[in-house]
Amino acid sequence: SVSVFEEISTLELPPRERAPQWREWIGKQFSGLDSDVYGDAIFDGQIRSTRAGDLTLTELTANRHRVYKPADAAKRSEESLLKIVAPWEGFACVQQHGRSALVRPGQWTVYDTTSPYVITNPSRVHHLIVMLPRADLASHGLAIDDLLSRPLSASSAVAGQALRLMRETIRRV
Repeated sequence: SVSVFEEISTLELPPRERAPQWREWIGKQFSGLDSDVYGDAIFDGQIRSTRAGDLTLTELTANRHRVYKPADAAKRSEESLLKIVAPWEGFACVQQHGRSALVRPGQWTVYDTTSPYVITNPSRVHHLIVMLPRADLASHGLAIDDLLSRPLSASSAVAGQALRLMRETIRRV
């Protein structure tokens, strides 16, 4: 079953309340993530999340910001999830396990929510974020750890098909 379960925006808030509210929403939406907006005085962001079975698909549009999951928050993660970030606009730099993946439109990367990570978005972004249980992919014998924090390009047949499927799914819901 598919359902829209949350749509939030800072645009209706007074400017001074936007960044603190964003930080709170990011923490709730993404299981303990912390966020900052590089000290910027002006910020706006929108999140639209949809659940389809075990998948959570999120469309995120925001001014520049950074999110991070410190080690203590990662250890408290309730469920072992993999997250995918696939930019439509802007870019993201995902750092985890000593690796760094810079992803732009037409690319995506995977990271593990049970390990510390940092994602920098140094300019305005429009991202697709997909969360799925790690066990779903691990049960197919995929070498998941080899994929973490590595850019995957839509020019590759399999990665391109996966990106098109993710984008089409969120557009339809």
